Amino acid sequence: MKISLATNFDDSLIDEVKEYPIYEVFGKMKNDFIGGGRPNNDLNDVETEKFERHVKKVRENGIKFNYLLNGSCLSNREQDIEWQNKFKDFLTYLSNVGVNALTVSNPFILQFVKKYFKDEFTVRVSTFACVDSYTKAKYWEDMEADYICTDFVKINRDFNELKYMVEHLKKAKIEILVTNSCLKNCPMIYTHTNGLSHASGSSSEKNKYEDWGLFFCQKRELEDLSEYIKSPWVRPEDLEYYEKIGIENFKITERDFPTDELVKRVKAYTERNYDGNLLDLVQGHGVVTKDILELKKRDVNTRSDIYNEIKRVRGLGVPRECDRHIYIDNKKLEGFIKFFVSGNCTGKCEQCGYCKKIAEKSIVPNEEVRKYLLDLYNKYDNVKI
Repeated sequence: MKISLATNFDDSLIDEVKEYPIYEVFGKMKNDFIGGGRPNNDLNDVETEKFERHVKKVRENGIKFNYLLNGSCLSNREQDIEWQNKFKDFLTYLSNVGVNALTVSNPFILQFVKKYFKDEFTVRVSTFACVDSYTKAKYWEDMEADYICTDFVKINRDFNELKYMVEHLKKAKIEILVTNSCLKNCPMIYTHTNGLSHASGSSSEKNKYEDWGLFFCQKRELEDLSEYIKSPWVRPEDLEYYEKIGIENFKITERDFPTDELVKRVKAYTERNYDGNLLDLVQGHGVVTKDILELKKRDVNTRSDIYNEIKRVRGLGVPRECDRHIYIDNKKLEGFIKFFVSGNCTGKCEQCGYCKKIAEKSIVPNEEVRKYLLDLYNKYDNVKI
């Protein structure tokens, strides 16, 4: 088992997790040449001095530092010679301060890195590249990718395809993202990743970004709770099934989480056990800073107020102020994954009903919070266009 862990640039995080099987931590500065997977307005700024000190701390503890260059759209700037020269200087800087791994989504960037910095960086292909088949993985391997983190909304539970990848790739290692609660086969994936990329690059300050793609997914899950079960997360207890087909690399998010939450995730996955709400492990938001949580409804009507109210209730970019909208009892999911390991999932959900039955057994909704959020999402849909 090897864990790729998000870093929040708190040096104490490294002290807390260095005894766990962490082979790398990943992160990036708030503004750089290439955007990433989180909008700037939801991230804390990381000063150059703090960044360099943290990279040094990581490397001194025998861990790789993986810098995210995973924006899925660069507005074709990568083809400009002047931009390439500046990017080359930036990569030289990263190498000099101790960064020794990179995550990319753009094949052009992978080719650029391998041409000029082949011996300085190992390179991981991001989930944003949406690698969902052996054929796609082979293309990336032929471009000398070292690790490939597969499409997190499509094939996390396709054990036949994952096994084929592992057995037939000659060099590249397969990695899966385990802490994700997106919709399975989400129709927003390409639009969403491009939007996030533009909202996190060095020019993003000029644009006000609202994460409407995320709201689309969240609303669908609230309308049909079985979508939470279909979502491609991986329970700590189920890692063994991936290891049996040869996968040993697992990715744990989130970069904007406090240290204790990241340690909790690492501990759960390392110990292969968690007794509580599965959302605490797999959702990319919703942390709390106080013990007593109470839903306080607000009368909101403007687009900005509605948007910010959703963020407050869900805990998006800010601490959550009320109980979660649902509770997924992780212990009631024992044996759940065997249905997929056995290849019984056909993808025809209306005919099957397996995930719906699991949802009825394992999910307890907080109807007050759920209904309030649905009302807010409906209001937002009415004003966003």
